Amino acid sequence: MASADNTTSQFTSILERLTKVETALETERPHLATKADLERHTRLIVMWVIASQLALAGFLYTVLR
Repeated sequence: MASADNTTSQFTSILERLTKVETALETERPHLATKADLERHTRLIVMWVIASQLALAGFLYTVLR
């Protein structure tokens, strides 16, 4: 069985590691993308693909004519 001192040191170790994880999470949180960011970038990519296809179609129409 674990002694009281051993249990206390394990508990202290767990709390220290949890504090480190929480600190790391709070440090990284401002750099993470939000749902709105992802939706905005998805729209921009779709618009870019459509515009590229239209430009390519116009170019091919001009060349092949």
